[in-house]
Amino acid sequence: MDLMLTALSREKKPWIEKKIREIKELVKEFDERRDYLILNGNFYRLKYGDALRMENGTIFARNTKEIEKWIRKNLRDEMLEKVRFYSRLLGVKYGRIYIRKQKTKWASCSSKGNLSFNIILAALPEKLKDYVVIHELTHLIVPKHNRKFWWIVSQYYPKYKEAEEELKRYWFGIERNNVWKMLR
Repeated sequence: MDLMLTALSREKKPWIEKKIREIKELVKEFDERRDYLILNGNFYRLKYGDALRMENGTIFARNTKEIEKWIRKNLRDEMLEKVRFYSRLLGVKYGRIYIRKQKTKWASCSSKGNLSFNIILAALPEKLKDYVVIHELTHLIVPKHNRKFWWIVSQYYPKYKEAEEELKRYWFGIERNNVWKMLR
């Protein structure tokens, strides 16, 4: 058994080393800004005390609750617009749209066609939000991640594999972000 484990670890060593390098790069990139709010792929300083506004890379707000309410409303409006657009494109009908605090998913789709989007989607650049919407709406056609599912996704988002990798990168960064920890 030990010989098998050693052979396996030798075989996988380059992959393991590559993943460790990637994680170190991510840590460096996001840890330098862990006290900034990530919104739409950009980093913003937070200043508390003033009325809610954005100015020169800074978001001013009275408190965290005000920021969360603002993010939730803006994300809901944005997701509703995207879902309307892409549902027509894909020819699917959807149910209700929810913005939730989810622990392990960017979004989900119920058997009734209801779409739940994680509030942390607000951190993502627009192109990744588009991908998440296409992904979830495709589940209304094909519930499981099989060949047909990925073929349909690829018709509307050809670079879906890159999007999946980018989502992992953002998830990692958001998990380490102090502001998003307060908002979740």
